[in-house]
This record gives sequence, C-alpha cells and structure tokens, in this order.
Amino acid sequence: MRKRKVLVCMLLCLCLTLSGFSFTFADNASETTYMQQTVQQLGERLDGEDMFDYLSYVYLGWRTTGGRWQNQVIDTFIHDQLVGSGYTDAGKGETTSDRKSSNDMSSAKTGDYAWVTYFNDIDTLTWDPEYAKLEVSGGGDFAEKDSLIERINVESYSFNPTTDTYLNYYGVDTIDDMWKWITEKDSQGNRVNVLNGKEAELNKRVHLAWNSCFTDEAGTEPSQAKGVSGEAVYVGTVNTGNNTCSEGYTADQLKGKVLLSDSSLSRAFTFAQNVGAVAVASKASLDDVNTPKDEDGNIIAPFDKSARYASGASLSTTKAQTEKGNPIVEWQFSNDQYDALKEMLEKASEPVTVKSVSIGDTYAMNNNDYGSKGQAIALAEIKGSTKPEERVFLCAHVQEPSSNDNATGVATLLGIATEMKKMIDDGTLERPERTLTFMWGDEMQMATCYMNSHEAEKEKIVAVLNLDMTGEDPDKTGGVMRIEKTPDPSAIYNYTLDTLPWEDGKGYDDTFKDTSGEFVRLPDSHTLWGAGSIKGMFQEGFYLNDLYMYATQNVIEHHDSTFRVDVCPYEGGSDHSRFLAQNIPALLTWHFSDYTYHSSVDTLNMSSATEMENVGITSLSAALMMADTTDSNQANAAEMLAEVQKAAMDRFEKEQQNTLNHQIYAKGNGGDYAQALEDEKVVLKAWHDWYQEALLSVEDSLLESPSAEYKELRAQYQLELELRYDQAVKFAEEMIREEPGHTDLKNVLAKEATELEDGNIEYWYCGYCGKYYADQACSEEITLADTVLKFVSEEENPPVDQNDPATVDPKDPAGSDNTPKTGDESGIMLFVLLLAASASAAVIAMRKRRE
Repeated sequence: MRKRKVLVCMLLCLCLTLSGFSFTFADNASETTYMQQTVQQLGERLDGEDMFDYLSYVYLGWRTTGGRWQNQVIDTFIHDQLVGSGYTDAGKGETTSDRKSSNDMSSAKTGDYAWVTYFNDIDTLTWDPEYAKLEVSGGGDFAEKDSLIERINVESYSFNPTTDTYLNYYGVDTIDDMWKWITEKDSQGNRVNVLNGKEAELNKRVHLAWNSCFTDEAGTEPSQAKGVSGEAVYVGTVNTGNNTCSEGYTADQLKGKVLLSDSSLSRAFTFAQNVGAVAVASKASLDDVNTPKDEDGNIIAPFDKSARYASGASLSTTKAQTEKGNPIVEWQFSNDQYDALKEMLEKASEPVTVKSVSIGDTYAMNNNDYGSKGQAIALAEIKGSTKPEERVFLCAHVQEPSSNDNATGVATLLGIATEMKKMIDDGTLERPERTLTFMWGDEMQMATCYMNSHEAEKEKIVAVLNLDMTGEDPDKTGGVMRIEKTPDPSAIYNYTLDTLPWEDGKGYDDTFKDTSGEFVRLPDSHTLWGAGSIKGMFQEGFYLNDLYMYATQNVIEHHDSTFRVDVCPYEGGSDHSRFLAQNIPALLTWHFSDYTYHSSVDTLNMSSATEMENVGITSLSAALMMADTTDSNQANAAEMLAEVQKAAMDRFEKEQQNTLNHQIYAKGNGGDYAQALEDEKVVLKAWHDWYQEALLSVEDSLLESPSAEYKELRAQYQLELELRYDQAVKFAEEMIREEPGHTDLKNVLAKEATELEDGNIEYWYCGYCGKYYADQACSEEITLADTVLKFVSEEENPPVDQNDPATVDPKDPAGSDNTPKTGDESGIMLFVLLLAASASAAVIAMRKRRE
C-alpha cells in the first residue's frame, strides 16, 4: 500500500460544511446499520457452546509443534468439521514451502473448499511426549511427610490422545470416546467434568518442562520405564561459569543428584550438565501475573499450585544430551511444590529421593519414520461473489498445551467457519463479495508458509484478524478481551503499562513520570507482555482498529451488554506480526493480562463459552463488513468512515488530557516547558497524520471508484480533523508553559446554603480544561463536590427544591454557551481561508496521487 502525505481538503467540502449541508447516506441514524444487522444476524446462529465443544477436543492433549496430536487436530479434527459443515473436501497434499500444494484451491473463483497442506521440506525438530512422573520417597519418619509428598508428586498420561498409553489409562477405546466424556452435560446443560475439575488434571502435563530430555523412548509402558533417580538437593542459585551454587555444594557433591534451584531452568540445566546431575526443578519461570494475591499478599487458590508452561534448555540441546545416554529431566514447579520439597528437605532425617520418568521422542517433523509429513496447515475458504481474488483473512495457531492459549482461538475460528458455511448454504447469510480465508497451523510458521507459497494471493489480502487466546473467562483469569491494534502512534510513543490489581500504585507518579523518568501518556496501556518493535512493520493509518472496536460496541449493544473490551498498542508475539512485516494490515484479538497464561491452571474451567461467542461474532462481523464494502455498496464505506472520524475526534480529546498532564510533568520535573511542548506537538502531529491516512484507507483498500458523494464526505471529515488538530496544537501552546493559560474562566460567587437549597463556596471553572479551582490563579484544583455547602439544621431531611443549583450544570450557572475551548482561535479563520485558496491545487494533487 502506498504511503501518502496528508491531503489538504477541498473548497467544495468547506463550503458545504459551513452551510450545514449533510450527506444523505451518512445521516440517517434511525436506520439499522450494516454492522448492527450483521451482529444481530450472527448472534442468532454463532453458538459459544458449540465452540466450547470444539475447544474441549483440542484441549485433550498437548499440541506440540509437528507432534502427532497437533497434526491430529489440524489434518483430521479441524478438516473433518469443515467438510462436515458443507465445505468441499479438497483433500490433503504435500509441497515445499515456496509453492502451493496440488490440492490448494485458493485460485478457484467459485466453490467453498477445505484442504490441508504439509510443507514437507521443513525439518524443524518435534518434541513428542507421552508420559511423565515425578515421585518422591525416603526422608525418614516425621510428621506431615505424607502430605508433603502428595503436594510434590506429579504424574501425567495426558500428553497424546493418539497413543495407547493415553487411551488405556483413561479407559476409552477412541479419542471420540474421550471427547464425549469431556463434553458430558447434565440435565441443566452444565458440563459436569468441567465443573467438578476432572478436566483440570489433564493440564498437569505442563509440569514436565517443554523440550525436556526423555528417559525412555516412545511406546514404553510406564510401569516398565527406567527413569532416573537421585537424592534431592536444594542448591539455591547457580553459577555455570565456575560451577558453584549459593548453598555451597561442590560439583563433586552434586553428581547424580536432583537439583532444586532458584535459577532459571535453562541455567540450572547447564549447571546440571557440568556437575553430572540427573534432574532439575525450578519455579523461576513463574511471573507475577501467574500469582495473583489477596490483600495480605498470599497467593490465592488455585494459582498457588500453578506451574509455568515453559522450556528450559533448547530442544537441540536436550536431544543431544539424551543421545549421550545421560538424560536430564527438567521440571516446572509450582510455588506449592517448591515450598513442600524445601520443607521436606529441612525436616528429613534421611536422604530424600526423587525418581523422574519422561517417555517420548524427538524427531524432525518431516521424518516419515514417525508418520510425519512436515509443517501442516488447514485452510478453508468462502469464495467471494464479485471479488473472489481479494481476501479477508482470519487465523488461529494450534500449538500449546492448554485451553485459553490457544485452544479457544482454534475453537472460536472453527465455530465461525463452520456456522458461516451453514448460513450461506441455508440462505440465512448472503455470500460475501470478497473471499473469507480461515487458517489453522503452527504459530508464526503458518503465516510464513502461506505467504511464501501464495505470492499472488498475498498481494490481495485486505486485512488479517488473528484469534489468539479468545476465550478467557475475565472474572476467573483477570483478562478482558483486548484489541491489540495494528501499529498506530500509541506503539511508538511512551504510553502506559498495565499494573496488577494486587500491586500498589501505578506505573507512574503524580506528575506522570514513569520509572525511567519519562512522561507517560494515557489511556492506552500496554499489557504486561510489553511493547514490541514496529520497525519494518505496516504503520500507515488504517481503519481496522476502529472497525473492530465498532464491531465490539455493536455486540455489547445488540447481543451481550456484559461483554468487556479494552485495547492495547501493538506488542507482537503472534501471527499478526508476520503479516504486518509483509505490509499487510493485521490486528490481534486476545485476552491479557491473564493469570492463567502459560500455566498448568489454564484449563477448560478458566474458559468461557460466552466469551468465545462474543469474540466470534465481533470477528466475523468485522470481517464481513470488509468483505462486503465495495463500489456497489458504498454506504458500508460511509459507515466505516464515520467510525474512523469519531475515533479520531475521541483520540484528540484523550490527547488534550495528555497535554494537560504534560504541563504537570514539566512543572514537577525541571520545568523544561519548551521541550515538553516540542514533544507534545510531535505526538499530536503523529496522530493527525495517522488519522488522515486512516480516513483515506477505507476507499484505498475497499473501493475502486468512490462516488463524488463519498469523497465529499471523506473530505468533510478530513477538514474537521484538520481543524481539531489545529485547535489541539494551540491548546498545547497555551497550556504547556510555566503559567498555563486558563483564559476561559468563569467565576461562581459564593452563595449561602438555605433550608431549600445548597449553597456553594466561591470557585472558578475553566472552560479551557474543564476543571474547578479554588482561586483565580488556578493554583488549587478542587472537585465539583468540594464547592457544595450544605445547610446545617437540626431538622432531618430538608425538602429539596427541583431548582437546586446542584441539578443545574454548575459549569455554566448563567446558562451561557459554555463549550470548552481548545486554544486561541484567532488563527482558525485564517487557516480556513488558506484552505479555500489552495483547494484547486489540492484537487489536482489528489488526482495525481490517485494515478
């Protein structure tokens, strides 16, 4: 997409604006909008309970990259559901990562197809576990020994439902039998094996560190496994440079031992290699977000027993160590496990022994000896009726062990894709004008594989919606739905960072100074994932963020008023970043900061059918609006344009508050008002440019021949944005100085309270900044409540006069026109005249840019 300079608005639009002319297709608020109609239509059919059933299947095992269960989910389960819903089965094909497979139907102009592609030249290592057990014994006799052992021990058969080990342990003949068990409901529709927590046992699998060595090869009967055993020793922190530890043990003393360490597992593994230990355990990977606390600072249940899903040493390292015949098993401990083992070591009168068993294999994902065919992706397409070569793309990654991340994304997308096909086939939903493409695969790799093998299709992708962690129950996990925006200025400048509810304070002080001493902007807040680099990413102003937010607001208004939504600046870490790196607009819909993230307590009970349904309706509604906005339906474009305009105006209201905050920062941190003003203008200019581009992006992305009426509407919005930006700059110039310009002060004189009505102290209201002050110099800010004087009387409940000034807008006691000003307006009319004078040149310049 071409980068554009901001356009100067046209004379015709200026005249129409000043005369009060309104554009017909943008002015009928009483009519049902496209978005409202779509949300209501999808709300009748998309079912979160169906999505939860899909979720339950995916969650049955650990989807490791290239592993047998991940492939079962992609090439069998997802594909079968798609075909069962009506997609034509295009089969399964193999190819190399730079070309399409022979069964790929993306170039077809008609028909809705589902297919699977294996990229068989990708030989990334696959870690494929089947069973794990940590068993503690010894220690002599002492009180509470048995309860401590119970807290430490862990055993899991729940890695791979395609194995006999799994099926035999759970007493089922097939995977579908296990699926029936986990989706069982009582007469009231409650999921009995979710409510009682039985399904949570499945995710104990993550106690075995991702990529750990295996002690026994795949297929070994667990009762026959050799494992490795050793005396448990607490070593504290370790130093891999000189092979020392904080507890003072020498390397010779630790040979053959099992090490409980406070260092990271990767460091502990290297230390274990150096000293000859047989297993390591640590809780160091647990983040603060994984350990929510009560008011006394205690970790609340069940998070005290939460172990982090994370790797230790790299897979190539653990594979090599296993092949040497000296496997080192890595364990991720919960806080409770860690505390219990430390207590046992302190109380034991004899050595405490730990036996570690890990059964599985490590192999290249294209190794045919293991039935592997390479990197697998599943695709389905609803072909567009008029523009089948143009695509709106939706994707969800499959790998990970848990429920919210990202079995919920897989299931939400599958629910969207299957129900949409049924709706088209039964006539409930019209076929979209552009193609909708749905994709499932390995995170990051599927996006790369698709774009490398679909060069022509890549160029016609309109936008991408990445569904990752879409089903968290906000009340249980702390994570509401977040729209991680396609990069805008909030990803460039210093906007704030989330804090956890149990932490004191904010990420900045009363002068809006953050911990690094910089001015922090509000209200956009990075999650605890943290900011990501946008170097080389798509950064143009684009409508996608505001369109997706528009869809969420319609879901709230017309489907579920309890749906909660927030935004965060771009951070990266999922497939949207791969598309953005190829200059394709993309956003992420997810839930964060999430207490269950990458942990053993990320179970079905922490997921919500309602949340998946709401995200599904939001995502498909936004996708359909992009797919259906064409020259033949420019009312949709006008509807989208209006939302971008509203968002732009709202953004400058937020930045006006940042301007006031910036003055406070400058005053409290050295008084460099000139630098603060310069910095403020840079940010205001960035938002102005971004939103001018965003207004243009609707027609540039979706229309071939925008009508004159549409262009006039867009130009009107551009003019309004230009004027608002000019006001914002003048407001900054007025406010960011040693003596801020509270030039629109209204003095409200003191009035004595009576039995009939409240009185008030004398105060000043600033129409400039919308705040109240106790003095004319505006040095002491107060609240509206501070201004009120109550009548003091022995009588109870004095009558309330309906003309009580408390019921009148105290900002404007005289009833005058009191719209808050945003700066000296002396330059505004001159600006308008300059616009008019340059209109003809602007028209010519715009035409040249279009060519």
